[in-house]
Amino acid sequence: MRIFNFSLVRTLGLFMLLCVTHNQASATPSDDPDILARRGQQKPPQTASEPPTLTLDKPAGGWTSAMQITVAGTCSDPAADPIVVNINGVRYYVRNANGGFSRAFPAAKGKNSVIAECSNSSGVAKASTVVDAVISPIPLKVVLTSDSDGVYTDLHIYEPDKSHVYWADTNSDSGGIFFLNQNGDSFDQAGYGPYLYVHPAPPVGVFRIDANYWPGGAVQHTLANLDIILDEGLPTESRRQIQKPLARPGETKTLAYVAIQGNRQPAKIYVPGQDAERDMPAEIRDYISHEPKREGEDNGEAAGELGYLLPEDESALRQVVTNVALLQARKLSPLWEPKQRDCAGLVRFAYRTALEQRDAKRTAKLGIPAKLNLPPLSEQARQLLPQYPRIWQTGLDNGNPRYGHFADAETLIGYNFRLKSRELASARSGDLLVYQKPLINDEPYHLMLFAAGRAENLAVYHNGAQGDEAQVRVVRVSELLESPDPVWIPRAENPYFLGVYEWNRLRPQNA
Repeated sequence: MRIFNFSLVRTLGLFMLLCVTHNQASATPSDDPDILARRGQQKPPQTASEPPTLTLDKPAGGWTSAMQITVAGTCSDPAADPIVVNINGVRYYVRNANGGFSRAFPAAKGKNSVIAECSNSSGVAKASTVVDAVISPIPLKVVLTSDSDGVYTDLHIYEPDKSHVYWADTNSDSGGIFFLNQNGDSFDQAGYGPYLYVHPAPPVGVFRIDANYWPGGAVQHTLANLDIILDEGLPTESRRQIQKPLARPGETKTLAYVAIQGNRQPAKIYVPGQDAERDMPAEIRDYISHEPKREGEDNGEAAGELGYLLPEDESALRQVVTNVALLQARKLSPLWEPKQRDCAGLVRFAYRTALEQRDAKRTAKLGIPAKLNLPPLSEQARQLLPQYPRIWQTGLDNGNPRYGHFADAETLIGYNFRLKSRELASARSGDLLVYQKPLINDEPYHLMLFAAGRAENLAVYHNGAQGDEAQVRVVRVSELLESPDPVWIPRAENPYFLGVYEWNRLRPQNA
């Protein structure tokens, strides 16, 4: 059954409003106190009458024998904040302090390409230089940044001997060095980072890399960006970039493990949630069996074990979620509350409908054709949810999960869905395609439901508008992959595409 005219997708274009629209009323917000306390506020846009100019004073080029490179300069627009600095392909944000910026970064052996950029509504200014560092190579460098102002995204490194290197203990006995997030004279300023860790001679064993998240003020969410650089400045140099959304205040997530091997063997990197568990190196698997506790776990904040749906319930849930979502593109269900109609609301409605008990009368009220078979889930599936019909975890009370009927997009992916993969090939029906627009403080996440098992794979989403402009739309995934707007291309190399997420009550597919 064809439920949508796909030629209309091209007519409408792929300029998707999704969860966030300007000059539109938003869906009814959560009244959950934990969410309200952390609700982000959209910053009013600032307009500039002319594009900025940028002067890069340092580095001056040439060569240096110093272990650090200071990047400093001026931007004619003091409101153009932050300044974007790119060094050898790694992006950093540096604060614009009344038109000036300055920050020291660890140098890499050999040529260091430095590009600085400031921008406003009228244009972008760039300046670049190259400096040659005559220093020893750096075998291990870790860089952590975030895309949100006013938050602490703290880097924590656990070395093979379980030494904990972080902002309060910046040097390890083995030689690891932690660089504080210094901006000007401040060493403890919330914001973009970066937090840096280098080790000139990393010992053999497993390093664990964690991020501990503390939002400030009204900001609720951020995207952690981790760069791991091995053998920097050598022909054997390798890099791994990792992105992970953070939404829970005080939460700690392990972003990666790095196993350093002896006899000049290459290091191994394992990223939880992205790399298949079956591919986990043996030394990392052994380390995890006795690894140190994470920040907050001593206070009872670690999440408890979750039960998973039975295979037959999982199959039924995926089928019902997909069909219910697709039906909304044909005709909206009268039981889907109008004030709850946005991209996260479509996910909530489809999952709630899949889990509930339905007889013929209820099915008719939902607007579901009688000939469409929606398999029921067992009572055991509902018993897995401790406060059913409150399906969604919305926060913690004294270390215990709190559940509610409502969860916005960031709460869904922060508490209820887990990253499955950055690769689209891993998606199954009912999984989410998750996007984030960086530097947007109010509802930056955009969700689509993936629908497989048809002539072509589809994605279904609500456009986020209200009134006559509100729509549930369906698009071929093949069209998303060729979108004229690169923001919506679901490929791992797209920084706005966070990846494929699955409900955390489904057994992990890569286990």
